[in-house]
Amino acid sequence: MIGPSGAGKSSILRMIYMDVFPASGMVVVDRYSSAKIRRKEVSMLRRRIGVIFQDFKLLSDRTVFDNVAFSLHIAGERAKDIKRRVLKVLTEVNLSHKRNQYPDELSGGEKQRAAIARAIVNNPIIILADEPTGNLDHASSVEIMNILERINKQGTAVLMATHDASILQKYTHRQIAIDQGALNRK
Repeated sequence: MIGPSGAGKSSILRMIYMDVFPASGMVVVDRYSSAKIRRKEVSMLRRRIGVIFQDFKLLSDRTVFDNVAFSLHIAGERAKDIKRRVLKVLTEVNLSHKRNQYPDELSGGEKQRAAIARAIVNNPIIILADEPTGNLDHASSVEIMNILERINKQGTAVLMATHDASILQKYTHRQIAIDQGALNRK
């Protein structure tokens, strides 16, 4: 999704992971409908969705490893499975060598790669990326886009919101333009 700041891109993403609900109509993700979902089902839905934020939302008092492992601990996964899965995704985003560092010891690109690892550790059906390159330099932005492209090629849907048309020029995926809350398919 591409559009100017304030166009509604982030609101659409929030509706998909059911942080907010539409005033009219409904959102359907997997087998969950915003019109019928019960509160306890929202957490089950969110286990199927990976979310990447522009401002990373990493826990500053936890290492990279622990940030990525956090949702697996909450889900009650076994320690050996957590270790295996976290190390696998950290390797996928080229960050395993930083697993014992804290977020404030990382560059912006490294923080975003940690956030991506956290988003993919549960093998989601879809990744929602809200301005994932917005706070990064060009080289880091390209690296993040390449990682998202690789995730998509492995079979996970990726829905990215951005205001930066230049970052999308290299990629030929479907684009939806949003302006003042209205969708226009490109």
